[in-house]
Amino acid sequence: MKLKTFVIVLATMCLTMSLSLSGSASEQGVIQGGWYPWRPYQYLEEINFDRRQLTGLDVQLFREVFEKELGFILKLPQVTWNIHQEDIRQGIRDVAGGAFATPQRERYAYFSTPYRSEDIILISRRSEPNAVAMLKPEVFKTSFLDSNLRLGVVSGYYYGEEIDTFIADPSNQRRWTSAGSHLENIQNLIKGRVDLVPIDRLVGGNLLWEESLNRELIAGNNYIFSGPIVALFSRASTSPELVTAFDQAMQRIKDDGRYNRIVRDYLFPSLLGMTAGQPWFFALETIGTAAFAFSGVLLAWKDRFSIFGALVLASLPAFGGGILRDLIANAGQVAVLQSTHNLIIVIALVLLSHITMRLPKLRGIPRLLSKTHFGENAIQALDAIGLATFTVTGVIVAVEEQCYPLLLWGPVFSAMTGAGGAIIRDVVRGDASHPTLRRELYAEISLLWGLVLAVFISLYANSNNIYPGPISLAVLVTTLGCLFTRLFAIHYKIKASSFMQRM
Repeated sequence: MKLKTFVIVLATMCLTMSLSLSGSASEQGVIQGGWYPWRPYQYLEEINFDRRQLTGLDVQLFREVFEKELGFILKLPQVTWNIHQEDIRQGIRDVAGGAFATPQRERYAYFSTPYRSEDIILISRRSEPNAVAMLKPEVFKTSFLDSNLRLGVVSGYYYGEEIDTFIADPSNQRRWTSAGSHLENIQNLIKGRVDLVPIDRLVGGNLLWEESLNRELIAGNNYIFSGPIVALFSRASTSPELVTAFDQAMQRIKDDGRYNRIVRDYLFPSLLGMTAGQPWFFALETIGTAAFAFSGVLLAWKDRFSIFGALVLASLPAFGGGILRDLIANAGQVAVLQSTHNLIIVIALVLLSHITMRLPKLRGIPRLLSKTHFGENAIQALDAIGLATFTVTGVIVAVEEQCYPLLLWGPVFSAMTGAGGAIIRDVVRGDASHPTLRRELYAEISLLWGLVLAVFISLYANSNNIYPGPISLAVLVTTLGCLFTRLFAIHYKIKASSFMQRM
């Protein structure tokens, strides 16, 4: 009897050891997970026109941990979040990233140590003042229940106890709508099916930026819920030992700097893009593009170019630097091809100027602007706005395309985007003096402020802080700093040649 008991105990110990890392997962060396459109954490990135690859912050972190540190094969097929949770419950899938730890999920999943955090904000239509008022957390918490506003949520997603309680109440069933993805949720908001959408700050900001919805929708500045993010491990197919191994591997990639590099590569393009997608920056960029184009129109009129020649001289400072930058950065698609907005501005400005020059009563206006100090100063001031906004754009592209070291490529792309087009324009005109290269303190200003922004991003990336407020402030300071530095140089007639003579 004792021998039989000993054999049973020994067999149990052997079985336990064979499953020490995970249940069914480690036997085949495969970890089954999943992904869902959730940029910048999980998304498909276009490599070229016919190829896309899965990437994102969580995807790269999990690949580092499971594949490089623990030696597993990580499989990540696309799946909705709701189905992913059910598969974790049943043991069909082993792991899910980017989750809040809740008592309900603890029934079917183990939790890893938190590896990042998320802030849940609200998004509404700009045209709905009652919904816009709810974007403030204090107003939402005190007034939402008594309102008639409708909520849009993603199936299976957790938005905090307050919204969870609201959804669980049967009396509120008609006041919320469930969607399969965050994009579908935002589309329901645009169509008026819901009035408010809770969403992760970065995911929401990316959607508004990528879909060009910032002029129609508005996101709250402060979060209504914030919490640590963990990885979920199925209790049916994994074990606590696998969770421990995951935590230890995650700590190792934090200690050796890989974690900070991945955060920098995936979060900061989103933070910068969200800022550049704001209406105020869009307005400045539009003014800058128009100013660059108008300077080309005046030069074309002065040199007696044809209307096509005027279009060329107007387009070069507006787009030339950006095209050159994107070619060097090997961007998937040059920026000018992604939207017709700026191209329409340039074409409309050229045509309007061409018509204006031929009206008897207005024929003298271009000549007056080109010869008076007022006209010259006005063009230079508008040109300074273009230089300032394009300086920021250059750094954003350097971060997006992961052109490192950023302290080198950030300033170079800033100067190339801001001043490169004007230099190409002067070459096409055959202007031997090349004022942007020989006389004006112009590209040097873009280099300086591009370096300032690049230094801030590099330092901020090492702080593990993903709050977008400081990034927005840094972009604003860079834009205004570049603008006022250029205006200062214009007002006091500071030339680049004077610095060279002093040196």
